[in-house]
Amino acid sequence: MTDEVDKNLEKYLNQSLTINDFKLIKVIGVGSYGKVMLVRKIDTNEEFALKMLRKEYIAKKNQIEHTKTERRVLETVKHPFIVRLRYAFQNPKKLYFVLDYCPGGELFFHLQKSKQFPEDLVRFYAAQIVLALGELHKHNIIYRDLKPENVLLDNDGYIKLTDFGLSKENIIDTTSAHSFCGTPEYLAPEVLKRLGHGKPVDWWSLGAIIYEMMTGLPPFFSRDREKLFQNIKLGELKYPNYFSPQCKDLLMVKINRNYS
Repeated sequence: MTDEVDKNLEKYLNQSLTINDFKLIKVIGVGSYGKVMLVRKIDTNEEFALKMLRKEYIAKKNQIEHTKTERRVLETVKHPFIVRLRYAFQNPKKLYFVLDYCPGGELFFHLQKSKQFPEDLVRFYAAQIVLALGELHKHNIIYRDLKPENVLLDNDGYIKLTDFGLSKENIIDTTSAHSFCGTPEYLAPEVLKRLGHGKPVDWWSLGAIIYEMMTGLPPFFSRDREKLFQNIKLGELKYPNYFSPQCKDLLMVKINRNYS
């Protein structure tokens, strides 16, 4: 199975580097795919996040196309608010993506700690996400996995989007994408209805994140998955009184079932 991965990903990899070119410092993330480590490149002393992907997992879970998509998106899109791929290489068992290290961690962590953010901070983060999504959309890429866990904070407190395995390329309309994918709380209605979707799904997810940063919970939230989906498709969204008129107006545009 690892031979299949090697064959499919060979042209996306840089064979001049190995794991021995990096000093492993600590684990900063763990998933079923493998783990992410803080590393230091030995010759330059630069710190990076090293994403290790187990080839056996990629092959077993039919993740080859997702891995190729992530590699292509990271290579195509260069933007201050999107994590940059610095190097990619492999050994017989693993693929390695060397990415920007964001010491501020996930926006999710900070939101869980604070419960909710003041509106000026929400505006600060949301504006950067808008610019990042705009850059992806300019390349006809839809993100499809916008959530607080995938928004990282760099050393200066600015955001960087990460994790592009669910992205879809070459989308120029609102119905060409059909996969049912993403995180339930941030899914747009057209994804749930499975009638085809496009770039507007990212704006819906942005609206959901803005609402969550303002209130502490995503819109239409329910622990019952079916009720959550029903709320997203049909529910009426309540806006707390402390929302400014500008914030409410923005969300009424983004969290809009007629947007597409």
